[in-house]
Amino acid sequence: MNRPSDVQGLEDYDLVTLGAALGVCDVDLLTLSPARPRAALSSKSHDGVTYVTAHLDFDVRGTLTVPEDACMLVYLHEAGERSWCQGISVESEMAVTLLRGTPTDFMFERGTRFTLVVAPYARFRSRFLASDHADVDMAAQRLRLFSVNSDHLKRAYRQIADRLRDSDDVAFGPVEDLLDEHIRVALGSSPEDRPVASRGRRAHYQVMRRAERFMRANLRRDIYSQELCQAAGASERGLRYAFDDLLGIPPNRYLAMLRLCTAHRSLVTAEAGRRSVKSVALSCGMWDLSRFAEKYRSVFGEQPRETLTRSAPAEDLTVAEEYDGW
Repeated sequence: MNRPSDVQGLEDYDLVTLGAALGVCDVDLLTLSPARPRAALSSKSHDGVTYVTAHLDFDVRGTLTVPEDACMLVYLHEAGERSWCQGISVESEMAVTLLRGTPTDFMFERGTRFTLVVAPYARFRSRFLASDHADVDMAAQRLRLFSVNSDHLKRAYRQIADRLRDSDDVAFGPVEDLLDEHIRVALGSSPEDRPVASRGRRAHYQVMRRAERFMRANLRRDIYSQELCQAAGASERGLRYAFDDLLGIPPNRYLAMLRLCTAHRSLVTAEAGRRSVKSVALSCGMWDLSRFAEKYRSVFGEQPRETLTRSAPAEDLTVAEEYDGW
């Protein structure tokens, strides 16, 4: 696998901007890496369809929900060995179909490269019905995650990625051709081509998700190991194993990154004049403001106040300016 450092076009991104670039509503990203999020990203909208190709230079944990009027096709050119979707390990040359309203959890390891296509759900459903199969909702599981054993479909996604990266004036053919091939390969895949999680992995995924929900619900206060284990339904060792298996970091490190990334999202999206750096930090359970500023800068490459300043008109930042050191 080519490492991201070999990729041209890497840029620094804030997580909100990167999530918005994927062209999907309700994308929540959290970096698991100790350095600033970087990615090579190209996108284009054409004929009601959004095309995106990306190469990630950081480990990212994310959740997204596809809008009710859309569907998403994802092809993984390269996938780091820890990458997963809904707790199920994914590999290079796999594809994922996310239908309307589908909530999805994922973790992509640094070095993952993917191309995705967001198309109107009505167009996807029309092509599915034209393939002489039952209604799409009945086949949702078969469409979900599969290994791509079609050179034609691999080539189609590679061509999309190449066009997005290499040309400012991108021309695409009818998306129906891609939908037809994607559907054909997904439905024709064998059980061996549709990976499932082991019993142990499923248990780890549930433990991690319960712990994560507890963290998010109690972010404002100190969270102790014993209550986190109780919420997750696991021993301290079991909790640690689950986080190491799925995220590659211990629970306390994940909690620290969750606090930082939640603060980052709040600062990026702050309503002008309504938030200060201090109020954001305290709302995320970070009471030592100097330490918060130090950790924030190490991950996001700037002081919290700088993020807030970029997010709001200067005349509305009188409160934030009281905290020049943050």
